[in-house]
Amino acid sequence: MERTLFLVVVVAIFLSCFTSNALAVDGWASQNGGTTGGGSLTPIDVSTAADFKTNVESNSPCVVRVVGTIDLGGGVNIKSNKTIMGLDANSTIIGRLGFTNGSSNIIIQGLNITNPIYDEKDGISVKNTITNLFITKCTVHDCGDGCIDITNASDFITVSWCKFYYSNPTPFENHRYVNLFSASDTATGDRGKLRITFHHNWWASRCDQRMPRGRFGKVHVYNNYYSCSGNTYCIGVGLESQIRVENNYFDNVNKAWYNPATTPGIIGWNTGNVFVNTTIPTWAPNNYATIFTPPYSYTLDDASYLSTTVPAYAGAGTPYPPHWYYTVYGDFDRSGIVDMNDLATFTGYWLVDDCNAIADADYYPDCIVNFREFGLMAESWMQ
Repeated sequence: MERTLFLVVVVAIFLSCFTSNALAVDGWASQNGGTTGGGSLTPIDVSTAADFKTNVESNSPCVVRVVGTIDLGGGVNIKSNKTIMGLDANSTIIGRLGFTNGSSNIIIQGLNITNPIYDEKDGISVKNTITNLFITKCTVHDCGDGCIDITNASDFITVSWCKFYYSNPTPFENHRYVNLFSASDTATGDRGKLRITFHHNWWASRCDQRMPRGRFGKVHVYNNYYSCSGNTYCIGVGLESQIRVENNYFDNVNKAWYNPATTPGIIGWNTGNVFVNTTIPTWAPNNYATIFTPPYSYTLDDASYLSTTVPAYAGAGTPYPPHWYYTVYGDFDRSGIVDMNDLATFTGYWLVDDCNAIADADYYPDCIVNFREFGLMAESWMQ
């Protein structure tokens, strides 16, 4: 037995030389060639608005890491091939993150973002054919217009593990509208575009509507948590939209989905959604059997867990939930078995000195993955 374990450890260390620890892009952002942002380039730490603007508006690929709070005094227009990330839980942008028309391949990760007064008042404003955008682990709050709005034929976008909320009171009390896709019924250029995934997001205190709401797009809404009691509605099904709603948790909210248009699109929902003191809407037929099927792979969590897992892990400064919450230790890809694929993943965490980076493998929370975790994985392998 000891010899077997020794040989497996040797294989693990060997595999670690070839294992990437890169962020896993999923949903619609994984299509159309995928989204890599600035890739593995060395991060550039910035702490001023001038340095931030210089780097994100440059023509060169880069990874920009926000240190502290940066007040933009307005907005920026991000160009292609960028990763913009927070250094830690305090990394904050005040102002609008916009994009140069036609930009693509961008990752925004781990930031607090707010924009109550500046330049269109969006937090993240995705306009004019922006493609392959991955937004994850951000807390977006108190924006005078949309927290994240996606319009003008933008496409292949994923928003995951983000938290949205509004303070009490706000200067824009009657416009707590969170996520819009497509700006109007006349924006027919959006047809065939606006393929967007929202998963594991938390629409929290005082979000009122548009979670999301839009037209024309094929939007996948799964494994999200809604706890914004007192709201007007959650998901708005506008003109020619297709919205696939799977395994979400609607907690004491009004109108899980709603028809804000004279001619609504279609919505399809599965039986995995949870409704707590929330009436299942009856205004539209359930088109689950005929609505679009996502071309990417994804795993539906049991929605009953989401009221615990999403608040714990959504937003800036939080890790991704450990895989063993759903399965046995070592089953990193949650396939039901622990095999060589999982071993390759495990080696990427071996002796890495970064608590957040190894949270999915650090079973004994001592900020290191070593023989203690390997023993647990070996036990799972034998089962």
